[in-house]
Amino acid sequence: MPDETTLAYGLSDDLKNRIEQEYIHEGALYGHLPQKQLSPEEMRALKKVGWTPRDYRDNPIMEAPQSTINWDQLSAEHRDHVLHAISHRLPQGAPWAGNRQAILEELIASAWDEREEEMRILLNSWTFAAAWSGHPNQNDRLVESRQTFYFYTAKMRDTAEQALHLATEPPGDDDAFWGFVEALNS
Repeated sequence: MPDETTLAYGLSDDLKNRIEQEYIHEGALYGHLPQKQLSPEEMRALKKVGWTPRDYRDNPIMEAPQSTINWDQLSAEHRDHVLHAISHRLPQGAPWAGNRQAILEELIASAWDEREEEMRILLNSWTFAAAWSGHPNQNDRLVESRQTFYFYTAKMRDTAEQALHLATEPPGDDDAFWGFVEALNS
């Protein structure tokens, strides 16, 4: 019978540890595993959980399941969803003007910052590597808004992408956020 970690990850602890130790740490193939360091059984196990063999002539690799996340885009989606919820929740709706609008924007940004931090913790537990995407000549904000995560399995990647989508939704009805919005509305 497989052990619990094999069931949770779809990979044995040994293979998971090998991934963490032997993935390529720099260059264009960052986050992938050299095939020459894997046995045929290990390659089959990786294929089974969503890794893709890339038989490059000079350096064949196993390509990890990955996802590039645009944090700025997710923040904007969250803001739009919250403003939409406010427009249905409050009699006069949104947007407001002046200081109330600025305070509302800060409340929304603060709520997103908490969710983003939670999502980063979740993503880091399901990945073995992450890298900021972008070109060195771009401004820092643009580079820091896009992050590529390398997952142990395709199932973990798919679940993380679903969780990110849910994270952009407005806070639940019982969330303290709505108390702040109501106070701002009075």
